[in-house]
Amino acid sequence: MSASLRALLAGVIDYAGLFPPAQLPLDQAIRNYARYRTGPDAWMLGRFVIPAARLAELPPYCNEVAPLKLSVLGRGGGMTREPLQGMADDLETILAFHRDWGERAAIEALELPLADEVVQPTQKKDPQGGLAGLTTALEKAGLPLKITYFEINPGPDWRTRFDLLSAILVADPSRRLGFKLRTGGLHASAVPAVADVSFVLTACCRNRVPLKFTAGLHHPLRHFDAGLQTKMHGFLNIFVAGVLAHARRLDEDQVRPIIEDEDAGHFGFDDDGLHWKDLRAATEEIVTARRWVTSFGSCSFDEPRDDLRALGLLT
Repeated sequence: MSASLRALLAGVIDYAGLFPPAQLPLDQAIRNYARYRTGPDAWMLGRFVIPAARLAELPPYCNEVAPLKLSVLGRGGGMTREPLQGMADDLETILAFHRDWGERAAIEALELPLADEVVQPTQKKDPQGGLAGLTTALEKAGLPLKITYFEINPGPDWRTRFDLLSAILVADPSRRLGFKLRTGGLHASAVPAVADVSFVLTACCRNRVPLKFTAGLHHPLRHFDAGLQTKMHGFLNIFVAGVLAHARRLDEDQVRPIIEDEDAGHFGFDDDGLHWKDLRAATEEIVTARRWVTSFGSCSFDEPRDDLRALGLLT
């Protein structure tokens, strides 16, 4: 295997076997993760994704399959009582789990869906006040997090809300606040347009905001999904596009053709670097860019590997 492909895909898959469409029982999902962690492709494996509300089910496995690296999915945060209470409950649950099991199951990441009212340009006063309050609450909680990813709901004004959110993320000097983009789901409407993916990808790379993807990226290359009757994104397209966007300072128009390319022959990897057509990035540049295009959540670890083998990229 080439050094550039290994740099591109190291730790790239956060295993989300608990979530649809796999939606496995915890016992099966956690044992899958433990098995993957000791297999020949463990270098591609990232964190185990689990909802905060299910952390209480995890202790029986902590001694058996430790150490675990966890990414915890929160219920979301907002300024109304219900979302605020949900976030407070999540933080309490996470802190209690960390105190008891943190040495065997480290909570490294938090994924937090944001209620619409948190990032809302129509607020009369500070449109970022709600989000700033959430980030302050996370800091005060003292969680041992390496990264917190925020996700916003799709909608007609989502780019405006993304810009407002980005202002907070860019201002974080620690670069431990990132953005999470949903790239698929159980319905065709959940798949974002190529233009929207390129917009987020270039913005995050330009501003050095960590970016995680979730859903719909089981396969390396963009392809037509017969079940959903729509084109689905490929993780190879997106991560190569992210690396080249960062290394070559590409704009949205330059990134789009990489994201929508379905020809495996246009992508190449060797020990010196990767290329898409005539655009290249050195292996050292790939390592740097992966600080900002970080990972993708997948309910399958096998499908991405099987497809890479079918393309002759994994042995």
